[in-house]
Amino acid sequence: MRGAAILIGAVLPAAVVAGPALAERSNARPAVLSARVVSADGGAVSLRVVGRDADDVVRGVEVRWGAAQPALGESACEVSSRRGGGDDERRRGRRASFRLSYVYPAAGDYTVTVRAISGGCGARPQQRSAPRRLTVHVR
Repeated sequence: MRGAAILIGAVLPAAVVAGPALAERSNARPAVLSARVVSADGGAVSLRVVGRDADDVVRGVEVRWGAAQPALGESACEVSSRRGGGDDERRRGRRASFRLSYVYPAAGDYTVTVRAISGGCGARPQQRSAPRRLTVHVR
């Protein structure tokens, strides 16, 4: 009996210390896998952003077009009549692709910042990825 008490005394502190690390891994943040200009015609620019979350569904993207230009966000939650959230289980961890467009008012170089957004529907908290930056040259 005394041996069991010693074992519990050694394992319990390790579990308490590992708790926050395990919690972080159980709800990973999304990531922007790629962000690139797919077309640029004068001031009209189109971006393709691909995001992924290892344990959730990427539901949106946020784009800051740079140099005092407005931000744009696109996101969607699906309402399903299926019990348990419909296709969420099947879509978790998969890539999601978004295409967004903007028309710049003047020529110049603009630093565009994009983020992927996951969760936010149902019980999962919404999370934003680290920012990914790219430079867009407008003629």
